[in-house]
Amino acid sequence: MGQVRVHDRLIQAAGVRLDRGGSALLYMLYAHGEPVRVTALAELLGVDAPTVTRKVQQLEREGLVARQADAEDRRATRIGLTPSGRAIIDRVLEARRAWFDRLLEGWEEADLKTFASMLERFAASLERNLEDADKGG
Repeated sequence: MGQVRVHDRLIQAAGVRLDRGGSALLYMLYAHGEPVRVTALAELLGVDAPTVTRKVQQLEREGLVARQADAEDRRATRIGLTPSGRAIIDRVLEARRAWFDRLLEGWEEADLKTFASMLERFAASLERNLEDADKGG
């Protein structure tokens, strides 16, 4: 299933209106746990800063993110989730959890354990491969 279809399904199940870029940005802020600078957010998302700036402006108009002063550099600002932004991402994450629960419904406990083990192994291999690629290897 393609990312677009997964996104559309989760957004519909969550009952929210949010494009893929907005979802990615809100999720990254949620996962990071604290407000971040636009440049850091762009790096985390793998896009350029102007792209993030435009998306932040849109989400800011919608009341989902807010800028706040950077305590370390008064010239800079950090972007953080508003309570509305957190509520939206919480709804999407709950929809994702419910979808996964339906996908795994009826699986035997032993199969779930094997699947979890293999998925952890795959994720570790993927992480190593990405780290090697970042190092030029």
